[in-house]
Amino acid sequence: MSPVARRLRVPPALGLAFLVLAIACSESRTEGRQRRLDTFRQALPTEVRTAFDSIDAEEDCEAVGELITAARASDPGVDAKLDSIMHAELIDTFTDEELAYFFWYYFAHAIETGTVPEP
Repeated sequence: MSPVARRLRVPPALGLAFLVLAIACSESRTEGRQRRLDTFRQALPTEVRTAFDSIDAEEDCEAVGELITAARASDPGVDAKLDSIMHAELIDTFTDEELAYFFWYYFAHAIETGTVPEP
């Protein structure tokens, strides 16, 4: 090992401390999904958010999708926020019903039932 490399070498204890700190500060999958779900819910008008929060089964997503479609048509701001969220989630081609199902099943329902897999 060269003299320069020896001087720049991180002591093993310090390296381990950085690793532990990085692991301890990272969010869990559940926390990440909750954050993304909250972002989605905040983009919805109150009446659509209430309907979304009332979803009990996949069949309920059709009616919520229709409410999302109506909200998008009446408010360009809602449309822009939802388009941005869909782009970030890589679901640009989803219908509004599929959007409702995606956030209900993979986020709200998974968090509620504790079925979010951790790595």
